[in-house]
Amino acid sequence: MPSMVSSILRTIFLLIALTLAQFCPAQNFSGVSELVRRRIPSLHRYIVFKSLPKSSEETFILSTRNGKVIVQANTISAASTAVNHYLNHICHSSISHAADNLPSTVKVIPIKRPIRVSTPFRYRYALNYCTYSYSYAFYQWEDFERELDWMALNGINLMLAPLGTEIVWQQTLQSLGFSEASIARFIPGPAYTAWWLMGNLEGWGGPMSQPMIEKRHRQQVKILKRMRQLGIEPVLQGFPGIVPSFFKDKFPNAPVIPQGLWGAFQRPYILLPGNETFNRVADLYYQNIKKYYGSDIRFLGGDLFHEGGNAQGVDLAATASLVQQRMLTHFPQARWVLQGWNNNPPPSLLTGLDKHHVLLINLAGEIAASWEQSQEFGQTPWLWGSVNHFGGKTDMGGQLPVLVNEPHRAFRNSSNHVMQGIGILPEGILTNPIVYDFALKTAWNDHAPDLNQMLCQYILYRYGRWSEQLYKAWQLLSRSIFGEFEFKGEGTFESIFCARPSTNVTSVSTWGPKRMQYNPALLEQALTLFRQAADKFAASATYQYDLVDLARQVMANHGRVVYRQAMEAYQAKDTLRLTEASRRFINLVLLQDSLLATNRHFLLGNWLKAAQSYGDSEADRGQSLENARTQITYWGPDDPATRVHDYANKEWSGLLRDFYVPRWIAFFNELSLQLRGQDPPKTNFFAMEQAWAKDNNTYPTEPTGDYLKMVDRVMATIGLKSD
Repeated sequence: MPSMVSSILRTIFLLIALTLAQFCPAQNFSGVSELVRRRIPSLHRYIVFKSLPKSSEETFILSTRNGKVIVQANTISAASTAVNHYLNHICHSSISHAADNLPSTVKVIPIKRPIRVSTPFRYRYALNYCTYSYSYAFYQWEDFERELDWMALNGINLMLAPLGTEIVWQQTLQSLGFSEASIARFIPGPAYTAWWLMGNLEGWGGPMSQPMIEKRHRQQVKILKRMRQLGIEPVLQGFPGIVPSFFKDKFPNAPVIPQGLWGAFQRPYILLPGNETFNRVADLYYQNIKKYYGSDIRFLGGDLFHEGGNAQGVDLAATASLVQQRMLTHFPQARWVLQGWNNNPPPSLLTGLDKHHVLLINLAGEIAASWEQSQEFGQTPWLWGSVNHFGGKTDMGGQLPVLVNEPHRAFRNSSNHVMQGIGILPEGILTNPIVYDFALKTAWNDHAPDLNQMLCQYILYRYGRWSEQLYKAWQLLSRSIFGEFEFKGEGTFESIFCARPSTNVTSVSTWGPKRMQYNPALLEQALTLFRQAADKFAASATYQYDLVDLARQVMANHGRVVYRQAMEAYQAKDTLRLTEASRRFINLVLLQDSLLATNRHFLLGNWLKAAQSYGDSEADRGQSLENARTQITYWGPDDPATRVHDYANKEWSGLLRDFYVPRWIAFFNELSLQLRGQDPPKTNFFAMEQAWAKDNNTYPTEPTGDYLKMVDRVMATIGLKSD
């Protein structure tokens, strides 16, 4: 009897499996298989991909059988995420922007029982317009290829992809009768396209040459093809009405609204919809999108009145409705992707939209729960996200408790589930790997995961094996610089070494935090614990990066103490104390430079080398180099009153020594002369910054020095023991 029951049950299960198979069209996992070949070649022959039935949630199941890893998934994105889950949690390996923990041979490790993981979040979104300027400005195809593989491994299935919009605009403006010279005034240089696309500026850092426009178009074609293979939908740039500020030169009767200045930059104008001119421009623009990038686009970005602008007298609801209608005329399935940042978009604008064709990206998740205050943006479908690493700065930081917990709280409390996903929105993505790792891993949980448990797992796959010292260090960091801040704003307290000198430095960049948001003593304790782990981890690339980065942050914090001592001496008119404090401050910056010279991720030379290689002509490469040097210093425009200077500051070896140190030396010399009764001329910092930006001297691209010895020097300088 038992054998008969067993036989019947097997038959039933087989029939169920066969029935499900009929409704389970095979996914094409070849793109994921090729990803494994590129990034983990030793595993390529040992991973088998199989389809799971479609369901309301993306799901993967991991198991091993006969020496093979079996990945079952119901989407391409879930399959890629499964590979990363196996790499992290079974093989204790990882890939990141800030060093990899990846042995040359990754072996198949058996899984005791199948692992099933699902995500309740429909979309896992990536990128900020700024990422394309602060991190990707000079990327070649090989760089984008690795970046897309990282996105896929981390579960991204929707990504901003505006590269190559230049050729769309060029062809559109040519069709409208604008000259090459006029078009050149509109399209900016490669390091500034982000703010052009957002309607903040035009032309700065340009003109962009025809070969470069075509190069970026070819890159975008490759990017879109690869994204499709990896199950990532692109968000291309739509046409919300942004036009050149000189648009009326050709269309004097067009209903355009001047947008004034963004800082000291001339903003493009807004062409109002609902008329023949708007329709003509929009039609040409979308025809060129189809011509160059295809007609299967389902997401289109572009914001009206971003970060200010002039909307006086504009019926925002009617305007937005007409913009959306024209978009849907060309792409009937499209959703208009809007940025939720500060007061953008205004509630009145959202009321005019067909909400079925909108997706709002909330950029301020770490700063405030704006979704609650606005009743989920007037019941607009939205994603929970957070902007990190403003300006692509090198400061450590990110509120891990918020990133891990808040998306789940929002999802739980969302009315009618208008919250549809989670996103990472970095201005720069090349630092603080734990922030993006945790922000995306939380998406593959049906409730907020335990942060402490995530830290335990992170130790294993970040460094390859367990360390009690590293675990205790990360606990300290998760309660300080990676904890939830009492004072929230644009990132973490910046390094004073990078500030334009004055007697009252608070933030380094204009919009940066004005005070410390955490207890710096906890970082010093964490550094001591990190250093104690060197006996086991000294050869680890991830350990090296994290130790150097932590020592850098501790040193930057200590710089604030010495700066205050120097300013107190100046206020007390104590020349000797000022001389001593200023000498110690300059030595700190130079020591920081030497510390960072030991790790390739902190070398100015690599940023400049990428720029010098970007372009097919000497002129293009020279322009890219000036773009690169300008962006990280005075930013622009050529106006001493610019408020954007040092917004993209970096603690990089070479930049500290040759850019920041001369400014501080000039400043302290000026103060010293004043205390000696002289009246020296005010230092022209802007002139110094412009001169450096226009130089073309080269910097090392390979690390030098012993990182452990330099960390020990840092610790000794600030009074910490290294053993």
